[in-house]
Amino acid sequence: MSTFAVTIETIGEVRDHTNADRLEMATLAGKDYDFVVGKGEFEVGEAVVYFPVDSELPQWITDALQLTSRLAGSAKNRVKTIKLRGNISQGLVAKPTALAHEAPSILQAQVGDAVTDILGVTKYDPPPVMITHGELRPLPKFVSKYDIEGAQNHVALAGSLMDERVYITEKLEGSHWSITYLREDDVVYVSQRNYRIEPNGKGEHVWHKLAREGNYEQIVRQIADELDAQAITLRGEAVGSGIQGDYYKLKEHRLYIFEIEVDGVPLPAGAFLTLAEQYALPIVPVLAKDIILREWLDEQTLKLASDGRSKIADKAREGIVIKPMVEQRDDAVGRVFLKQRSPAYLAKSDF
Repeated sequence: MSTFAVTIETIGEVRDHTNADRLEMATLAGKDYDFVVGKGEFEVGEAVVYFPVDSELPQWITDALQLTSRLAGSAKNRVKTIKLRGNISQGLVAKPTALAHEAPSILQAQVGDAVTDILGVTKYDPPPVMITHGELRPLPKFVSKYDIEGAQNHVALAGSLMDERVYITEKLEGSHWSITYLREDDVVYVSQRNYRIEPNGKGEHVWHKLAREGNYEQIVRQIADELDAQAITLRGEAVGSGIQGDYYKLKEHRLYIFEIEVDGVPLPAGAFLTLAEQYALPIVPVLAKDIILREWLDEQTLKLASDGRSKIADKAREGIVIKPMVEQRDDAVGRVFLKQRSPAYLAKSDF
């Protein structure tokens, strides 16, 4: 499960900015984020407060850091990937002492501690998608909120996959869609990321329209019979007109399937691909499968490899998703699979 937190971290590296004498580039120890700082402002080994991308800061913090009206979002308070004088910057750091006047307990926090609540920071989430013609209810049994951990936040975990056989797909810029069949109730549910969508009799919700047009209700029932499962969930990414700003500028709605879960457990990549082919499912663009990650990278970093053009439209690719061919678990993050969003895409994107 992907986590969001403002944390105390340690500056790992400080180096020259390539195009600004008054700026430097810095990183965090154990993470793979680059961000711009003022020249001489931070030193290697120094403990800092790290605000990740999508942090929404209360005004007292933007005032304290002299960033009032200088950040992203309608309230000008959201941390976003940006490009400063040609260099990509992901996140924001601050000295704990700069925030101690309003949050004195920040000075007692240790490296690795989450200080999100202490500082009153919230995570930006896009508004709920298209709730016209539907009512939002809790997710059905066997279905949980879907999140993917970022590779930049888990450098060691990403490194552990380098010599594993993996399945790599394009990360799409859209909205989460899922359909679930529960055998015990003989009911099919259609959901977005956080809620199932119940019809309200006032028209057909786009998520239900996608389910109908793809004959997905019949498909999940057939898969449940074939696998003798209590629950089958297909997960996908919906893109097109009216969805997340329609990044790909499509005239129609499209759905790309990326996961099949049996009784709440994701199928391994090979089994997923077999069923997807059997049922002619439209799946997210596959960049590579059953390949050693290190070989696929061919001496590139994950960040560089995440850049590229999308396979569904002539647009910058949002990033990549990496899954081991054989499902793995990690004590800290649970299921092992990672996303790497393209820093170049993020710096240009309005999302």
